[in-house]
Amino acid sequence: MTEAGPVLSMCLAFAKEPFEVKSGACGTVVRNAQMKIIDPLTSASLPRNHAGEICIRGNQIMKGYLNDPKATEGTIDKERWLHTGDIGYIDDNDELFIVDRLKELIKYKGFQVAPAELEAMLISHPNISDAAVIAMKDEAAGEVPVAFVVRSNASNISEDDIKLYISKQVVFYKRINKVFFVDSIPKAPSGKILRKAFV
Repeated sequence: MTEAGPVLSMCLAFAKEPFEVKSGACGTVVRNAQMKIIDPLTSASLPRNHAGEICIRGNQIMKGYLNDPKATEGTIDKERWLHTGDIGYIDDNDELFIVDRLKELIKYKGFQVAPAELEAMLISHPNISDAAVIAMKDEAAGEVPVAFVVRSNASNISEDDIKLYISKQVVFYKRINKVFFVDSIPKAPSGKILRKAFV
């Protein structure tokens, strides 16, 4: 994120006395910056280990978009916090974990569902080799999560099997509404899922 300046967080493996690196951790916030996690709906600050939008503030943060005050106002609030659009959390050791993008959240009634959370559960199943979760319009809920799944070799896992597997691990609004079986998940060279390909 260029708006955040050259460095926002640093991996603890590069510290003077290196720490053990946790899988998925992005490091800790650098000394000349501040970071907070907020609820995307209320803007209230969230405690540790609760996922929300990552906001940052510091002298290295951009002052705004050139000749675009509207975009600047939508990204930097009055207290100079830059709203990154990334969903993440800070753990008990001050390490940052990024779990999703705000614009990719699925809005089920008043609840928010992170596709990456459901995707991680799906690909942990031995009969699933890859998966993508997107929002599908729903008259009653607004949006519901649907999954595109690539079966593992010789697997014949069913839609009901997958729905049951997820429902045992999540609250009601995170349950998969429908499953589509596909041969592959379209991805960018960086490995990012191309969700628009499913729309």
